[in-house]
Amino acid sequence: MKIAVATNDQKHVTGHLGRCRSFLVYETNESGIMNKELRENTFTHHRISGASHHEEHHGEGHHSHQALVDGLKDCSHVIFQSGGMRVIEDLKSNNIIPILTDERIADDAVLKLLNGKLEIKEDNSCNHH
Repeated sequence: MKIAVATNDQKHVTGHLGRCRSFLVYETNESGIMNKELRENTFTHHRISGASHHEEHHGEGHHSHQALVDGLKDCSHVIFQSGGMRVIEDLKSNNIIPILTDERIADDAVLKLLNGKLEIKEDNSCNHH
């Protein structure tokens, strides 16, 4: 199973999913972490354009998270601290389980998820749009 973690520094779980610099992608099995790779975030609109205003890319139904889904399509889960309801629904509809958490250390978040001990914070979703 592969688990992606949004990160800005290759160590910590980052805040808003669309603005992260990269994703740590963990290859796991029942024993734990087997391998991890870094994928630069070249697939979210916020990161590509450097947009500081969320609304600039959430126009009248034209915003798509397909590039993000395509970039993480081999992952069963993605762990992050916050994100919009649209991206959460798009991930779910493409069989990628979004995991919102306050866990700070990426490795710890993955290990806790594997052990069923990761505290999930569904309230961390942004629903202002």
